Amino acid sequence: MIRKVFFSISLMVFACIVSFGATGYRIQVNISGLDQGNVLLAYHFGDRQFLQDTAHIEKPGVFVFEGQNRLDPGIYLIVAPGNEFFEIIVDQNQHFTITTIANQFLEKTRFYQSPENEAFFEYMRFIRGAGEKAAAINEELGREGTTMERSQALNEELKQLNASVILQQEAYIKRFPDGLFSKVLLAQREPQMPDPPLTKADGTPDQVAMYQLYKSRFWDNIDFVDERLLRTPVYYNRLNTFFTNVVVQIPDSIIVEADRLIEKTRVNDDMFRYTIWFITSHFERSQIMGHDAVFVHMIERYYMTGEATWVSQENLRQLTDRAMSLKPLLIGKVAPDINMFLPDQTNKRLHQVNARFTVLYFWDSECSHCKRVTPQLQQMAERFRDKGLLVFAVNTETDRSLWLNALETYGIQNWINVNDIHNLSGYRERYDVYSVPTLYLLDGDKRILAKRITVDQMAEIIQHELNRAAETN
Repeated sequence: MIRKVFFSISLMVFACIVSFGATGYRIQVNISGLDQGNVLLAYHFGDRQFLQDTAHIEKPGVFVFEGQNRLDPGIYLIVAPGNEFFEIIVDQNQHFTITTIANQFLEKTRFYQSPENEAFFEYMRFIRGAGEKAAAINEELGREGTTMERSQALNEELKQLNASVILQQEAYIKRFPDGLFSKVLLAQREPQMPDPPLTKADGTPDQVAMYQLYKSRFWDNIDFVDERLLRTPVYYNRLNTFFTNVVVQIPDSIIVEADRLIEKTRVNDDMFRYTIWFITSHFERSQIMGHDAVFVHMIERYYMTGEATWVSQENLRQLTDRAMSLKPLLIGKVAPDINMFLPDQTNKRLHQVNARFTVLYFWDSECSHCKRVTPQLQQMAERFRDKGLLVFAVNTETDRSLWLNALETYGIQNWINVNDIHNLSGYRERYDVYSVPTLYLLDGDKRILAKRITVDQMAEIIQHELNRAAETN
């Protein structure tokens, strides 16, 4: 649909610039109607924007960005007071003039000594017109009472409109084959898929085969040699889409695809570096259970082997320490044993607990979230008690009396209640306990089935495991 074509473009105004041989940069911006304040020059890098330069007013409406060193090619933003802005592409030509009118950037912007920019703004004006037509068509399609015949006609209009956009793009790419915006247009395109679609022996579409083909072709339109794409939002958007919506969110599958993609980026050091950084950061921050396995893989495979040469020794140490602290806690690993103290001050080790399921619960009697979670866990534990579930509840307080009073208050004496006031067992480090409540679910062999989940999610996992066992038997 044409809306896909507009999705990433509609948020930005681009322009392309090419020239030859000049040293440094000089971009003069004449903004009619702006006679005070400063104008900023910023650039995209991934999903962020960074300030490059500031131009002070030389005379009413005239601002000049100038420097002895050339700018790194990419998408730049001209930002006027009030955060009104438009975007240009700084490429080989970095000496040109822009004239425009405040509050009318798209309509009135013109370029001198930059034919690629001028052509691009013409393209963007066409895109805006096409977008307005598409919006009107979609609005009519959504109206109640639109006949099937009219809907067919409207869909045909959308198809023709989309074809006209593609023709405009092809014309631009043909005119400026090496231009950065041409690379942006190509990079935004979805991979080509077979027509007719792949089918099974019975003639029905083979959705699995289509998915695998789509995944394998996802990167076909990205030029990994061209690091200019890093200073546009397009490469970040493709990375985020791929690892969020395309790859199945299973660590083993993600790791395979991450390694395949990184191999493609080895043709360019900057692309290689950014891709490794993105994947590592994305999965370090992920809230999806099990994704920490991807983070650990990235650190072991690329950082600890010395391939991430750009990382300082201090950062490398921190990343390595973090990954090694998480590695024993990955899903499927045997949970680290901890030796704790019961209320009578005798010892109890986690691995001494003989249960089909063990809930490892780190909590604090004065924690507001714990006050909500503890009764929920108590109900869930009673529900599955006859299925072999026990709770190994680790209280994290240093005031023993608060803990003992809480046991009476909640009536949870039938749990295995333990405490380690001085952290002699090292449970905080072993289980990465930086906040409470924290829940782990262990199987009969003390392997980690789930972690850092809600009580309701834990109940679903336990029931699933019970159902699977019943089907096997």
